Parts: sequence; C-alpha cells; structure tokens
Amino acid sequence: MTPPKRSKVASLGVLRRLRPFVAAHSKLLMVAGITLPFLAGAQLVAPYLLRVAIDRHITPAANGQAGALDGLWTLILVLLAVLVAEVALRFAQLYLMQIAGQRIMHDLRMAVFGHVQKLSMSYFDRHPVGQVMTRVTSDVETLNDLMSQGLVAMVRDVVTLVGIVIVMTWIDWRLTVASFVVFPFLAVILGALRVRLRRTYDRSRTLVARLNAFLQESITGMGVIQAFDEQERNVDEFRRHRDNLLEIDLRGVGLSSFLSASVQSATTVSTALVLAYGGFGVIGGTVTIGILVQFMEYLGRFYRPLEDLSDKYDSLQRAAAASNKIFALLDEDPAIKVADDVRPMPDFEDAIRFEGVTFAYGEGDTPVLSKLDLTLRRGEKVALVGSTGAGKSSIVKVMQRLYEHQEGRVTIDGVDTRELDPRTLRRFFGTVPQDVFLFTDSIAANIALDEDAVSMDEVARAAELVEASEFIGTLPGAYEARLGERGANLSFGERQLLAFARALASDPQVLILDEATSSVDSETESRIQRALHNLVADRTALIIAHRLSTIREVDRIVVLHHGEIREQGSHRELMALGGIYATLYRLQYDQDTGTAA
Repeated sequence: MTPPKRSKVASLGVLRRLRPFVAAHSKLLMVAGITLPFLAGAQLVAPYLLRVAIDRHITPAANGQAGALDGLWTLILVLLAVLVAEVALRFAQLYLMQIAGQRIMHDLRMAVFGHVQKLSMSYFDRHPVGQVMTRVTSDVETLNDLMSQGLVAMVRDVVTLVGIVIVMTWIDWRLTVASFVVFPFLAVILGALRVRLRRTYDRSRTLVARLNAFLQESITGMGVIQAFDEQERNVDEFRRHRDNLLEIDLRGVGLSSFLSASVQSATTVSTALVLAYGGFGVIGGTVTIGILVQFMEYLGRFYRPLEDLSDKYDSLQRAAAASNKIFALLDEDPAIKVADDVRPMPDFEDAIRFEGVTFAYGEGDTPVLSKLDLTLRRGEKVALVGSTGAGKSSIVKVMQRLYEHQEGRVTIDGVDTRELDPRTLRRFFGTVPQDVFLFTDSIAANIALDEDAVSMDEVARAAELVEASEFIGTLPGAYEARLGERGANLSFGERQLLAFARALASDPQVLILDEATSSVDSETESRIQRALHNLVADRTALIIAHRLSTIREVDRIVVLHHGEIREQGSHRELMALGGIYATLYRLQYDQDTGTAA
C-alpha cells in the first residue's frame, strides 16, 4: 500500500507572490522605507551621546575637574531632540505601513474573491464553502498582520542590528566578541525550529479551514440537526475538530515560546559576559565607564529587536502557511475557459443543438450524458423527463456552460457555445432552479439581481406576470421589503414565485424550468400554471419535471434513461407508444388518485 503523501510545507518563497500587490503601493512603502536609516541612526546616536556625557562631563566632574560640566545641558537637549525624533520617525513609519498593509490586503482580498467568482461549479463540488471562506477571510488577515506590522519592522530591525554590530566593532572588537559569543548557538536553534514551525502553521491553516467548513455546514443544516435531535453528536464532532486544532496550536505555542526563551537567555548570557569583561577593563583602565554604558545600551538595543524578530519570524511562518493556501486557490484554473476570439452571441433564429455530447462530472466518473443528440428549436416547448440520475439537470448545466462537456458540442444557431463569452451565454437563459436561493436583500434586488441592467418597471412587470405582485404588496415596504437569510420569512411557494419573476425580469431568449412546480401546494401550483401559460407563450422553454401532469401540453417530451434519449414525442404519441413515459405517467396518476396500479 502506497503511503500517503505529506502535505506540502508552506515555503517562504510563496511570499514573493505578493510582489504585484506590493508594487501597486510602492510609493507609500518607499516613503515608509525612507524613515528606516534615519530611525536606525537615531537609535545609534543616543548611546553615543550617553558615552560622551559620561566620559567627557560626568566622570571628570566626579574627579573634581573644573569646567567639566560645561556643555552638559546642551548635550542633554540634543539627546532629548534625538529621542523625540526617534518617536516621530517610529510613528510615521508605523502609520504609513499600516495604511500600506491595509491597502495591499484589500487588493489581495478583492483578487481572491474575484477569482472565486470565475471558478467553475466543479471546484465548489470538491471544496467546502467554509474552506473557501477561510481563504478569503482568515488567511488574508494572517497576511495582513505581517504586511501592516511585521515586514517593515523586520527590515528596520535588521538595519538597526547591522548598524549596531558595525559601531560596536569599531569601538571595541573584544567587547563585541564577548557580546555575540552565544549568537551561533542561537542561530542553530533558529534553524532547527524553522521547518517545524512551518509545518505546524501549515497544518493549523488546514485545520482552521476544516473547522470553518464544519461550522458553515452545521449552521446551514441546523433545522435537520434539531429535527433529528443530533445536537449532542454535532457538539462532539465540533469538539473533535477543535481538539485537533488546539493540539496543533499548542504545539506552535511551545515552539514559539522556546524560540523566545532562547533569545532572552542569549540576552542574559551576553549581558553577563559584557559586564564581566567590561568591568575588568574599567578596573584595568582599558575601557572607560562611558564605553561600557554605551555597549550595554547597544547590547539592549541589539537583543530587543532580536526578540521582536523571533516574534516576527513566528508571524512570518504563519503568513507563509496562509500565503501557500491563498495562492494555491489563485492558481486554480477555471475549468470553463473563455475563447481568445470570442464570437458575438447569435440572434437565435434556429435552434440549440446537442451533437454527440458526452459529459461526466469528474475525471474517471461514469458519464451522465452519453453521445447525446438533442434539438431545442426556437419557440418550442420541450420537457425532459426520466428517473433520478437520468441526466435531465446535467443537460441544463452543460447548455449554460456551468460545466464543460468532454465530447461533442453544443451549438446555438450553429455557433459552438465554447466560442461564446460564458457571461453573455448565461444571460441568454432565464433559469428557475429546483432549489431557490434568495439573498439577504430587498425583494426588488432579488428579482433584478443586476439593478443597472433591469429597471424597477421591468421588476414589477415580471412580478405581475407570475402573480407574485399580490403577496409582495402585502409586505411592509412592498418591493423594498428585506428578506431574511435565503428568504426564510417567505413560504416555499412565495420563494418559487420570486424565482419565476427573477427569470423573467431580464427578458431571456430561453426559459429553463428545473422542477419548477415539484414542491408547491395545489393552490400555488395552479397560480404558477396560469403564469406559465402566459410566460412561455412567445418563448423557447426547456422544462424539467417529475410531475408529468404539468407537461401534457408541451410541444415535445424527451424521455431520458442513463444519459441517453429513449423516447420523444407529444404526450399523446408517447402514451400510445406504451413505453417508459406511459408507464411513469400511469404510476403517477395512480398515486395521485389513490388507485391501485
């Protein structure tokens, strides 16, 4: 048995993918970067001024040297000015970096969300909604912490460290060696922890995505969970997800704490060594008190950013893991490709044709449509019937290019749909799905969807045609009434009528009704049937229905079985044929009337 592959560890090189987003705000970052050498300079100058104050003024004055304090107050004022300048520069840098970081992450979040809109339905079949939400929200926010706070701070700390090492070496190389004798051991520890931190945070991001996917599914399916009294089991499942995440987070806490403790221990040891060596130097007259104080200041300023760097390194590993997930999503190619030479949408004067179309939802899956030949002529009303899994809804999805078929072609007036812009193609159809989805917005917005393309008059006209205007008029605010999540404050029949109005509002060429009356009460069905009669009078219509009594008046009925057409003709012709359709119709009739088969 082949062992499972390990998940790919997030690489810091992935952060290079941020370059285009960073480059868009390069001017702002450049201004923030200009403050770096000045800020580092201010941090280097302050200890030097302390040394001068001690060696040239305070120590001579303590030894009784006349006039030693002359100029001390001037030096103190200069030191205060340097400290004020350091505070001002640090504020300017942090402020500018926060602005740049927020803008960069805004662009990245918009790029991720925009890319998600282009992904094909097959992608969402493979990835839970909660996982995708984690990429757009939590993972981008992790990168935001690095960009707005950590990245330039790391550059600033590195510049400061290099400057301190140069100045310390110039003053006394022996004290410098004493200061950094433990640094190689610290570097070894950092190298050992690096890979483990990356793997830990990469695993953490994966578990966060799984937890969010579970949360989204649990909240969406709360009605089912409570109806079947599965709350306790659901809590146990949540605890399992959370325990896995807690375990990996605690591991990360342990690693980062060990890193931070190592840096603090190095600081303590280095300080002791400098005090010991420098103290003997002061006694022996080879080192002045001012130089020792200056070294101690530099040592504090060296290890302080090093401690910050350990925290920033921790943030960098988290960001690398998040970045790996984000750019894996951005690298996902949409299955539906837009042709380089897109052809204009035909006027639709002839027919839509399936020519030898074979389609499977996944690679290696059994085809749900097999060498299908089907014609839908302009003005014709065609119904698709068949058992569950026969391929009825798949025909609609392929026709709208929500999924890409593997063989054959689909044409509109002879033009292959793969040569058309998918967005224009989908606006060609008006669809009423079996599962109506309504947004948390006004009724008018839910009918129009694109309020720039569909006027309020067209919204009202569509609602009147499907007899939805009656119940809309009873709501507070009428067309401006806001719906609950997925239209929870409406009945099923009312949501179905709004879906009808939405399909009509943009005046589509072809109307697709996917089980449009399969789950409505008799009164609502009667209302919908009246609307449908007017609705499809001058339109091409493709109707999917399980309730065969609703399609007796269509021009042609196509009977599907395992992705193939087995029968087609009018209701009267198929009943006379005595085949699959006639059997299904009689079974449904007997069930509806309560007659024994």
